[in-house]
Amino acid sequence: MVTDEFRKIAVSFAGGDGGNPKSEVWFCGLEWGIGDEASPDDFYEKFSLSPKLIPHSWIEDDFDGSWTTQYNRKICWFLWYYYNLDWKNGESTDHFVRTYNVLYPQGIGFKLNMLPINFKNRASIKWNEQFIKMTGFETFDEYREWCVQNRGAFYRQLIDECNPKVIICTGVTEKDNFFKFFTGEALYETKALEEFNIFYRKYNDTLICVCPFFGGPSGINSYDKMEALVESVKELCK
Repeated sequence: MVTDEFRKIAVSFAGGDGGNPKSEVWFCGLEWGIGDEASPDDFYEKFSLSPKLIPHSWIEDDFDGSWTTQYNRKICWFLWYYYNLDWKNGESTDHFVRTYNVLYPQGIGFKLNMLPINFKNRASIKWNEQFIKMTGFETFDEYREWCVQNRGAFYRQLIDECNPKVIICTGVTEKDNFFKFFTGEALYETKALEEFNIFYRKYNDTLICVCPFFGGPSGINSYDKMEALVESVKELCK
């Protein structure tokens, strides 16, 4: 059974970079890919023992330079194409973020994760006694299933309040869980692009779109792929 402490943390803004939930573009990953190994102690120390009632943002010191990671640079690419922003050759990602207030409280973009506990990658997951004690779940799968249902309900309410135009979810192997998280059911359509597939459906007026990971050999790893993704998303939003 889930612990009261973990329930309060999971059903909140904890575990995501945040930004502006009133932005028309949201991004959703699986979890923070930080740390050499999952550490509940570090997670709690850095990102609070209590529910995060207000989203984090990239203006916070803890997130300074976050936009230099491969994944977050791709967020900037998406916003660049989506809003047709001016980003001259040679200008840094840092310049872009500060110019357009990317993932700022009153800026563009909002980023969350489906799951609140950080793991460097899926291969690093070792669901040990620390996690069992912290969450109340005996296995990672039980933890994930609970979060999809209950953390998802929290964010569906936020969708109803903020009405984003599109939510970009990265990681096609978890597409069923992404759709359950944001819509309550694993129902969606597939669209084949030249180099990859995307999966989508509407939840009220919000397009939920699952695409390959932002980076990696088979992911969104080029300007051409990102431009194709954005063009398809904008077409589906019409």
